[in-house]
Amino acid sequence: MAIKGKVRQQNNIKTTVHGKKEIVAQTVALNSQTLSLGDLADVNTANKSDGAMLMYNGTTNQYENKQELENENLVIGGGVF
Repeated sequence: MAIKGKVRQQNNIKTTVHGKKEIVAQTVALNSQTLSLGDLADVNTANKSDGAMLMYNGTTNQYENKQELENENLVIGGGVF
């Protein structure tokens, strides 16, 4: 199946489809005024508090809020002075 498409600045979509496949167009609008980090699927903000940092948890495959960073794989490079 061949699909050709063009997206123009006026948000018009023009396409040509050969075959019996269905094309579904979808528009997703995001409002930067109301979008937050917790809206992301892989970010867990359940324990957010002042001074917390995000740390990736390989077991849960999510970024989690941590007050204390305890992980044997953690390396913090502060540069050379």
